[in-house]
Amino acid sequence: MMPVVVVFKMRFKLYKILILFLFLENCIGMRYGFETYYWHRTIDNFQNTYIKFNFISQKENETNIGGSENQFLYHLFVFFGDTNPLLGSPSSINPKGDYWKIYYSKFENLPYRLKSDIRFVFMEGCEYKMPTNVGKNLYRFSFGSERTQFSGKLQAEIDLPPNHSIRLSFKEKGIPYPDPQTFAERLENSRSANNRYEIIPTIEPTPNLDPIKPCEIKKD
Repeated sequence: MMPVVVVFKMRFKLYKILILFLFLENCIGMRYGFETYYWHRTIDNFQNTYIKFNFISQKENETNIGGSENQFLYHLFVFFGDTNPLLGSPSSINPKGDYWKIYYSKFENLPYRLKSDIRFVFMEGCEYKMPTNVGKNLYRFSFGSERTQFSGKLQAEIDLPPNHSIRLSFKEKGIPYPDPQTFAERLENSRSANNRYEIIPTIEPTPNLDPIKPCEIKKD
């Protein structure tokens, strides 16, 4: 039978390990109810290959419930489909914060939410691109509009040639039951908010000269 002191020390070590794990998990944090906030994945086989996107909402079909400052924001998470061997979680392709500052002409005029989470929050109507690896990769995408509070996900294997880019488009799908008659239909309409956008990837050539054009952000 093990002495009480030894058992106590073993339990104390396990407790410290558990606390460390919870601390790391908390540092990573949960965002938008979909994915965990992951560290940046190193892009080690870049050959003029990008992921490009520019979301412009269908304003005539959307209701603004996001608030005056944040209504034109959306989020986009991009991951490779493989997992990190330590925590079993994917690493984010989204570049680190400083990379995104050149996409805005007046950084000080950005909404606080965008500045505080610049890796994953973007402005409607701005053209963005993030470097990615050439060749065949499994991707996981998550998109959500602040204006509508609708989101969408996609997992796809994409074979990207050198000097080409993945262009992401976002299409809002119709509600499952436009005229719900039962509780089940209303519930399905509510649940569909997390799958309301279709994410469409296409391949396009990357121009040799492809400069970044900073967005003009005007402060009211």
